[in-house]
Amino acid sequence: MNKDFRPLFQALLPWLLLAILGSILLVLNILSRSVNENERNRVEQDIRQIETLDTRINFDVLRLHHRQLLAYDSLSASAEQIDTLLGELQNSFAYMNLPDALKGSRESWQRKNVLLDDFRRQNTVLANSLSHFINLSRQLYTSQSGNPRDTISTLTRDMLIFVNEQDAKEIPVILEKLNQLEKNRAVFGNRAVTAQLFAAHGKQILNNHLPVQRQIQGISRNTFPQDIARAYGSYLKTYGEVLARAENYRRMMAAFSLLMVTCVVLIMLRLQQTARELEKSHALLDNIANHLGEGILSFDASGNLNFMNRRAELILEYAEAELIGTDIANLWPKNDVIRSEFRAALKANKPYEGEEWLQRANGERFPVVFLGGPLPRIDRAGASGYVTSFRDMTLQRQAEVRLRIAARVFDNISEAITIANHEGVIQSVNAAFTKITGYAEKEAIGHTPGKLLASGLHDRAFYKEMWRQIMTNGRWHGEIINRRKDGETYPEWLSITAVKNEYGSIVQYIGLFSDLSERKQAEAHINRLAYYDPMTGLPNRFLFRDRLKNAMHQAHRTGRPLAILSLDLDHLKAINDSLGHKTGDTLIVMAGERIGRLVLEGDTLARISGDEFMLMLPEISTHADVATLASRMLSEFSQPFTLGEREFFVSISIGIAVYPADVGDESDLDKGQEILMKNADIALHNAKNAGRACFRFFLESDSAYSLEQLELEADLRHSIERNELRLYYQPQIDIHSGMIHGVEALVRWQHPTRGLLTPVRFIQLAENIGFIDALGDWCLETACRQFVEWQRKGIHIQRVSVNVSARQLRDPDFSEKVLMTVQSTGIPPACLELELTESSMSHDPERVFGIFSQLRQTGIRIAIDDFGTGYSSLSYLSRYPVDVLKIDKSFIDHVSEAEDALSVVQAIIVLAHTLKMVVVAEGVETEAQRQTLVSLGCDLLQGFLYSRPCPSSDLMDLPYLEEGIQH
Repeated sequence: MNKDFRPLFQALLPWLLLAILGSILLVLNILSRSVNENERNRVEQDIRQIETLDTRINFDVLRLHHRQLLAYDSLSASAEQIDTLLGELQNSFAYMNLPDALKGSRESWQRKNVLLDDFRRQNTVLANSLSHFINLSRQLYTSQSGNPRDTISTLTRDMLIFVNEQDAKEIPVILEKLNQLEKNRAVFGNRAVTAQLFAAHGKQILNNHLPVQRQIQGISRNTFPQDIARAYGSYLKTYGEVLARAENYRRMMAAFSLLMVTCVVLIMLRLQQTARELEKSHALLDNIANHLGEGILSFDASGNLNFMNRRAELILEYAEAELIGTDIANLWPKNDVIRSEFRAALKANKPYEGEEWLQRANGERFPVVFLGGPLPRIDRAGASGYVTSFRDMTLQRQAEVRLRIAARVFDNISEAITIANHEGVIQSVNAAFTKITGYAEKEAIGHTPGKLLASGLHDRAFYKEMWRQIMTNGRWHGEIINRRKDGETYPEWLSITAVKNEYGSIVQYIGLFSDLSERKQAEAHINRLAYYDPMTGLPNRFLFRDRLKNAMHQAHRTGRPLAILSLDLDHLKAINDSLGHKTGDTLIVMAGERIGRLVLEGDTLARISGDEFMLMLPEISTHADVATLASRMLSEFSQPFTLGEREFFVSISIGIAVYPADVGDESDLDKGQEILMKNADIALHNAKNAGRACFRFFLESDSAYSLEQLELEADLRHSIERNELRLYYQPQIDIHSGMIHGVEALVRWQHPTRGLLTPVRFIQLAENIGFIDALGDWCLETACRQFVEWQRKGIHIQRVSVNVSARQLRDPDFSEKVLMTVQSTGIPPACLELELTESSMSHDPERVFGIFSQLRQTGIRIAIDDFGTGYSSLSYLSRYPVDVLKIDKSFIDHVSEAEDALSVVQAIIVLAHTLKMVVVAEGVETEAQRQTLVSLGCDLLQGFLYSRPCPSSDLMDLPYLEEGIQH
């Protein structure tokens, strides 16, 4: 190799090695990232979703078979989702080089799909046969009497029980009865063909039972879940192998990184050695340069003076000839020569820097400062002498005395002080500067404040105006944002003063500043307490109003509409009552976070109070944009909240108002703000009335209604304490005796200004505001006390019926409250009847069953109100401890004129009597209705035909208490 290029090669060799190692590290890094954790998580999520959908399909099949589900849409949707997910998984498995791992899963899924199609067809046939069977049963039942009618009733009851309970052992029994009916169809006269069809459809039901059962078993026992689990196991195994290879690459990368660090350390050591050699050369040059301004003394290897410059002669007042070749001990005072550290360093050939006292030729003592060190030999085999510079410190000491007080102030003042030269370069800073900025004095000196402390938050115009005032007025003061050494920005109050010499030229700048951070933090804390909700950290009502006002001003100028959404969590009170307010507060915080994830920059989400939030959208294009956001919120709240091991479902209701459309002609923006927020609350109220978990836009027609509702709500809360509630009673007439058998207690509200209000006006309102529990307790106690009063007066009424809401049933202490009321009022338990709507049984059937059983053990009777309008299972009805079925008025209205209504009422009566229940017909208003119901065998009649609901005093004047009605 050419000698001229050898040094260059040696210099580049370490860097070439680093480049090679860096390339190897880059390749290893790429190889180590071949495993995608997010992709594995997505595959796991898809697998779990497929398993969930498969379970849902099995469950939907059972519900369809038991007619708890009527449509096949959910089943089809789940199957389509599985097809989609399998397609996505196929791509993921192919990425892991497992293209055939899902083959078994897809085949088992296709088999299951075939079974699902067969089930749809077969189950539909079964359902149609059952529908024809029931219709033919009604026709035969109404056209026959005696034994044929009993046969049809028994077969209908057995078939309904078989269909609901799926007991295969009943098939031979029912089949035998159907065969017998076919043989004896002649007894049905002109209805013989109908009887034959009735038996044929019954056999069709029995024949299709086993095939549908086998299809259900085939669907539930399909190996698709096991196949998909095995495929996922293969995926995890392959993923683990790829992960292991990636881990090996990471270990290799760590080894090469260590090697690279070692190379870097060696290179740095080499560079440091070179730097020290350069430093020695520079030190010699610096010492020579210092001869020009200070005294210079040079000594030979023996310590004798061999050179002194002119400046040294002037300071010491000795001629060079007088001292050359001598030991200069005479320059030290007698008492100091022995303790001289400089002379000790000179003899030891050690560098020295320090202050000592010397003595001039005239005997005058004066302080000097030394800076010296040994001179190395050219061959570097020791020192060839010693050289030092020194400076007379007399004037400086005198200046120090004058500046000592100023320096003490400079160092101890709490404000930071910066002294800069005429170019703005820092010359000195005090301790407060270091404390505030983090820069030590040595780090600050030589820099300009603008480069050292600038935060970048002020534009050029700000600094231009600052320097204009300094140059014009000689000073500037104001607030500025600067940056500490650690990168933190902070506010400060800065004063800059220009110092001029006798010629009017600026020689220095003095900056005095104090840190405003603590004051700003205190102000921010006070501001946060005033304008932010401490629990959620969201803006509170005051800050929301302020931002809304500004946004309305902006919207007024630009003509762009804005929207506000009033948000309220549904049924949070139930969680507070059951699990405590701490859990409720946690759910409020989580709800705020969930809403916040949907909020864009510039929008404002605030917690107004309790579980109520408000969201402002400062600029919207159309109402559809707001509706889309509201729909996303409703969808987001359809997912459960997880606290520990529990899941909670909390929905949200949303009211929306838009500016300026929903403010009207109001030009005052302050009043417009109040109107807008009020209208959003009105829309929220309408959303809650619509069933909650929905959103509503404000409509002009809602305003007066909502104001009325708010007033009505406030009055309703005080109705009990103001003794405004009344109980009216409507008699239930026994069809056999024509006498009053019992009465139903119906609440009325004697409003001070609106007059007598029926339950239609306030029951739903009581449900919405949580007043229904107190209202129900009052009705129960008042009715029981009234019944005891009737008994005391000798008035013969067998029982009183009181309505119970579904919300009351959710109270864990409901049974205890009823029993305590019975005990405190003295009413015989058998004389009390509790009416529950059919829909209230569907929320938690097992719990309602427990309540029924507990109350009936004491003798209290249970009645199902509005029967036929809900979706109760006949199986549940057969198991529930129910005494009375009340047929809904919607069927009674047409029972004497419509065949369908007549058939339904007849079926209900037959079913109730079969289950040994009493039947009450509600809403009987005409003589034709009464006659039809009597012919059908209904037990009790209730309606305007006999009496409207009336006070207890008017009830006593009815003739049905004294004697029966002759019909």
